[in-house]
Amino acid sequence: MIRSKLETYRIDTLKSAIRDLISQLGDGKVRGVAYDTAWVARLAPRFPAYGFDGALEWLRRNQYQDGTWGGPLVQYHDRFVSTLAAIVALREAGRDPRDERRVKRGENALWKIVGRLGRDDSDTIGFPIISAALARDAARLGLDVPLPPIRFADAYRQKVRALLESPDRNWCASTLTFSLEALREALHETDMVLEANGSVSSSPSATAGYLLSSPNGTAAASLEYLQSIQQEDGSFPAVAPIDIFEIAWSLNHLRVANAIGPENPRIKPFLDHLWRTWSPQMGSSYSSFFSVKDSDVTAATFTVLKWAGYPVNADTFEYYETEDHFRCYQEETNPALSAHVRLLAAMRLCEDHPKHPRWIRKIVETLHRFDDNGSYWWDKWHVSPYYVSSVALGALHGIDGSLSRSRLKWVLRTQNDDGGWGYLGESTPEETAYCLETLVRWHVNIERIDRTILDSAAEYLWKQIEDDRKVPLWIGKSLYYPVRPVRAAILGALFSYTTAFGQ
Repeated sequence: MIRSKLETYRIDTLKSAIRDLISQLGDGKVRGVAYDTAWVARLAPRFPAYGFDGALEWLRRNQYQDGTWGGPLVQYHDRFVSTLAAIVALREAGRDPRDERRVKRGENALWKIVGRLGRDDSDTIGFPIISAALARDAARLGLDVPLPPIRFADAYRQKVRALLESPDRNWCASTLTFSLEALREALHETDMVLEANGSVSSSPSATAGYLLSSPNGTAAASLEYLQSIQQEDGSFPAVAPIDIFEIAWSLNHLRVANAIGPENPRIKPFLDHLWRTWSPQMGSSYSSFFSVKDSDVTAATFTVLKWAGYPVNADTFEYYETEDHFRCYQEETNPALSAHVRLLAAMRLCEDHPKHPRWIRKIVETLHRFDDNGSYWWDKWHVSPYYVSSVALGALHGIDGSLSRSRLKWVLRTQNDDGGWGYLGESTPEETAYCLETLVRWHVNIERIDRTILDSAAEYLWKQIEDDRKVPLWIGKSLYYPVRPVRAAILGALFSYTTAFGQ
């Protein structure tokens, strides 16, 4: 086959970009967000020599015209909690004469947002306790803010009560510790909450909350942690580091695209890192500095390690099994469908496991149970249903045709005129990458897809490949953007398309 100059150029460009991406894996880079930046900004008066004034300046520069803070595409829980955190920080720590005007604009915006929270498919992490804690802080500072309607409030109350009434108060074993800023007033002086890197659950906001409440007002390791992750523009990421998540997701995208092989020496150090942090009993967590494991990262890590020939065993998934579904976290308030789909994909690699038929059946029954609209699922870790669908189409093929074909039809019928896909009103490179990745696989391995759909999606991605906006779609305590997993999805989708069709 003779390649055109354009095809050769694009293949070479992709290979170079993939090599660069692999060389950068492991540091867990996440873009800065308003929510965590606001919590660290509150430390500025208490620790004036640590550069946290830069967080205040970032907040001042990044308020939207409507008075809010948060991601550029509107998810109301994200905008609400980010704005509430920002105006509390500016009222408490701000010294600029114009801060009060910023606070008032944010205060007014919250009253407009509060009635729209029910429009979101999913809440942000810890919303019931975080919004309540920030509302109390706001009231103490004389702010007039609305109290939001709360989903899953009873479940959160039970989790908080179980942690605080436990004899050992093992914070590091609880997912609630990730939202410690909302529970900081319940901390005892002897409570152990810090990870080895000085963070609280690799969360800048939780670490800032710890520093605001620590009895002696200082904790050198925690301050050093925050200094080490502050970004050049003064902001703070939603979580740092996310080394295990970053490696597992990035390698999976490149693996699916056949852009890397398990023998590639460049990826060996990262595979070894996943293996060193793997627990045969519980699997993996998103960070080397977060003690609680989850089935989502466990399934993704299992898939990569199994592909690369490491001796992982599917017995690990027993830790997450319940009577009628699989948990993502032991204490979760509602199931994560993306974790089920990712587990289904992992189980396809171990069909000889004795529990394979039962587990497959349980996962598929769960997916049917939550198939509310017959077209797509939404998920609590990502605002876009295209994220779940990208894994589901391949995982379900040959197992449940009705579910896979209904997802396929929805993806095909919802492409935008610019060639991309986007759930929150406009196309994004990330969502388009997920759709192109899965449609190329379907076209090559199962049945033909209209080439005009694939061609226009690929052209959209080529135009956006260096897009600097980096729209956050991942659900943490606010929306966030994990740089390298998304980059891997984009490069992998284009590599799949270009090698399949030579364009």
